Amino acid sequence: MKALVYDGPGRRSWTDHADPEITAPTDAIIRIDAVTICGTDLHILKGDVPEVERGRILGHKAVGTITETGSAVAGVNPGDKVLVSCISACGRCEYCRTATYGQCLGGGGWILGHTTDGASKPNTPASRSPTTPPTSCPPA
Repeated sequence: MKALVYDGPGRRSWTDHADPEITAPTDAIIRIDAVTICGTDLHILKGDVPEVERGRILGHKAVGTITETGSAVAGVNPGDKVLVSCISACGRCEYCRTATYGQCLGGGGWILGHTTDGASKPNTPASRSPTTPPTSCPPA
């Protein structure tokens, strides 16, 4: 499947990538129904975010449908519509306890499309802490 990839400042490409697989009990596979880039992605493409490595798949705002879940995933099931957020939370640190998840010190914060591959490919792996509630979309 194709994904939008950051190839360094001012360079991007649509690159083939393998379908994701469940590798941890807390993983889920999401079929991306809609994805977009935002101003942050444009800053990444310009080279303004040095933490983003060449080869990183971009896209951190998406909605999709769960297609597969690991054995420890609770609260969502295959077929559920979900919001794919670039912000994750450990649920344990001081910032998560005060609902400022973007500052998470326990492995969360802004990671999707930043320090892990983003959601610009048709099937995206999602890994979440069992303490972080999933964000389900309301029925259409």
